[in-house]
Amino acid sequence: MLERNHLPLRPAAPLFAVAWVTVIAGASVALSLLFACVTPFVALVAVSAVVLPRRMALMAVLLAWLANQTVGYLVLGYPQTFDSYAWGLAIGIAAFASLAAALGLLRLMAGPAVTMTGAFIAGFAAYEGVLFAATAVLPSGDGAFSAAVVAEVLLINSLAAIGLICLHAGAAASRALVAAQPAPALL
Repeated sequence: MLERNHLPLRPAAPLFAVAWVTVIAGASVALSLLFACVTPFVALVAVSAVVLPRRMALMAVLLAWLANQTVGYLVLGYPQTFDSYAWGLAIGIAAFASLAAALGLLRLMAGPAVTMTGAFIAGFAAYEGVLFAATAVLPSGDGAFSAAVVAEVLLINSLAAIGLICLHAGAAASRALVAAQPAPALL
C-alpha cells in the first residue's frame, strides 16, 4: 500500500495539514469567484486526498464546499430556491463521492504521478457520475452533460490541479510546511 510518507507531497508537520486545508478553502473561494458554477472540486479533492491525512482531507472538502456555497449565495447571488439548494447539496455529495474515489486509489502501489493521476480520474468520474444521477430528480439543462461542457469542466479541473500541485511543489522546494522530499517533485 502506498503510504503518504512515500509521496513527494507529504506533510511535514501537523501545521501543514491545517495550512493546506486553509489553502484549499481559500482556493475554493477564489475559484468560485472566477468560475462560479464550475468550481474545480475534483482538483481540490484529488490533491487533498494525496497530500493530507484522511480526516484533514475530509475537512478540506467540507470547508471548500461550504466556502463555495457561501460565495455563491452571498456574493454571486445564487437563487434562493429549493432547486438551487438541492443542487448545492448534490454538489457537496458529489465532492465527497469524489474524495472517496480518490482515497480508494491510494491503496494501489504506484508512483506519485500515477497516484495523483489515478486519484484525479477516479474523482472526476465519481463527481460527474453523482451530478449526472442528480439530473434524474433535479431540473437540469439539456446540454449540462454535453461533451463540450464535460470537456470544459475537465479542463478547468485539470488546470486547477496543476496549479495546486505547483503551489505544493513550490512550498516543498522552499521547505515551507513540507518535509524534505525523498523523491523529485510531482510535476
